[in-house]
Amino acid sequence: MRLRRHPAVAAAAASTAGPAAPTRHRLAALPLWLAAAAFAPQAIAAEAFPVKPVRFIVPFAAGGAADVMARTIGAQFTQAWGQTTIVDNRTGAGGLIAAELTARAGADGYTLMLAEPALASLPSLYSKLSIDVVRDFTPLGGIATAPQVITVAPAVPAKTAQELIAFARGNPGKFNFGSPGRGSTGDLSGELFRMMGKFEFTVVPYKGAVPALAALAGGEVTFSASSMLAAMPLVKAGKMRAIGTTGPKRHSLTPEIPTMAEQGLAGYQIMQWWGLVSPRGTPKAVVSTINTAIGQALASPDMKERLAGLYAEPWPSSPEAFGAFIKSEIDSLGKIIRAAGIKAE
Repeated sequence: MRLRRHPAVAAAAASTAGPAAPTRHRLAALPLWLAAAAFAPQAIAAEAFPVKPVRFIVPFAAGGAADVMARTIGAQFTQAWGQTTIVDNRTGAGGLIAAELTARAGADGYTLMLAEPALASLPSLYSKLSIDVVRDFTPLGGIATAPQVITVAPAVPAKTAQELIAFARGNPGKFNFGSPGRGSTGDLSGELFRMMGKFEFTVVPYKGAVPALAALAGGEVTFSASSMLAAMPLVKAGKMRAIGTTGPKRHSLTPEIPTMAEQGLAGYQIMQWWGLVSPRGTPKAVVSTINTAIGQALASPDMKERLAGLYAEPWPSSPEAFGAFIKSEIDSLGKIIRAAGIKAE
């Protein structure tokens, strides 16, 4: 690749080219100018970030909650930075394909990935990984969190978590769990319920929350666990019943639905969360710029309204706090995955 001559170098060469300037002085001066020219573009890039479009890699298909979240925060970045944000959906292998692509991208801040529980689940779902989830990514900050919701088919008589546990124990071999995909947040929510409730079920896996909930509404399975975004319209339409939410407190939009923890399952908590990461080695100045942009976006009334539409709440955090949280999720989700014997298919 041909190196374009920096203007400062050209000026230095011109000023020393006359006969009055000894050759040895010119040769001694040029390395200093060249060194300055080499470092100048890096300094300018760090100070001016971003100066070109930023790519958001999303591990899941367009139209889902992760995709909507990436486009929502990306629109805020575009408005703040004056640079286009491009959403790149890279589906497959439970988020592994997107993670590998991100880890191998340039560490300049122009490739970001929407991180969510699938990223923290990878080390436990796969016996061998080409990436290290902790080592190969730079945490940038959290964006939002949202609980899952446990729902049952209309014909199921249970209206509380304890009644559902009793129903499961009383119907061995007939209690079916409609999983939105093995290893997904909804799947782990159901598995955690089974472990803490001390009952058994037959897992019926589906490719996403939508088909799982359709099966539940049709009476093909007994219960399911999924995002509130996917389930609540069906709950409100009377096609299924909400038993409890999986967060530490009742959701502000559905205060009538108790948490699983307050229904005799102390410590039950599993959340959907979203944040941003970039490849390892992203400059600290760029990390700071992106984290500041996240905080400013989450403080805007428009962003809060959009998050409420996803049953999500703002979750601003420092890069360090977000990194520590990912590590804790690798541990807590890993315990559920190993206990349930779940492996990537």
